[in-house]
Amino acid sequence: MIDIHCHILDGVDDGASDLRESIAMAKVAHEDGVRHIVATPHFNTVYHVPKSITYHKVRQLQDALQEAGIPLTVSCGHEVTLKDAEQFYKQTENNEYFHLNEEKTFLLLEQPWAGYMPDSLEVIDYLIANGVTPIIPHPERHVFFREEPKLLTGLIERGAWTQVSADSLAGRNNEDARRLALWLLENDLVHTLGSDAHNIRRKPNLGEGYQIIVEHAGEARQHEIIQRMALIIPEDGSSNKNPVTA
Repeated sequence: MIDIHCHILDGVDDGASDLRESIAMAKVAHEDGVRHIVATPHFNTVYHVPKSITYHKVRQLQDALQEAGIPLTVSCGHEVTLKDAEQFYKQTENNEYFHLNEEKTFLLLEQPWAGYMPDSLEVIDYLIANGVTPIIPHPERHVFFREEPKLLTGLIERGAWTQVSADSLAGRNNEDARRLALWLLENDLVHTLGSDAHNIRRKPNLGEGYQIIVEHAGEARQHEIIQRMALIIPEDGSSNKNPVTA
């Protein structure tokens, strides 16, 4: 399995507190069947983790995993939060953030927690026109998407993908989040699955998420999602010949 959303890097945001916890998270993920994690520290106004630090921390963690005998690949990514279109375009032009893959064709693009970003459709169109598929993380956790699902389906119609969190499917992010996650699943609007793990308590749990997908939507739907994930990070690693290239 591939996890495209994980706050496994230590000391950079609200994720792992130290390298020991990062290694423990990697061990849990590997035992669950994960073989590749895209490290996605926050890239927003609160946690503005630059590429240089992300790169360094990924290198450090990869070396530690090799020493610990945990055969799991970690690569660089970011969870980019939209503030407004102008700022995002500037960040893009300056190459300030990591995409999810080396080819720069997928980007984890988060909505602000305070409310729906009015420029969202414009930004989605911009990314699609430039060959980038934006992936919206944990839409089921945003109140405005729950209250007005058309805001989300409008982004999907323009080419955006969703990334539902395994914890939401399992009911750990409250019942409202679970309800929207299952509605998205039933309507074939779950494009990818992520753990959004932050520590050893809010831990990697993709296996549980995929099992719930099978229970509610069948094995064929699970297979579709896994195949879609492989478009981002092929399981042979061909998309990330050098997983820590800046």
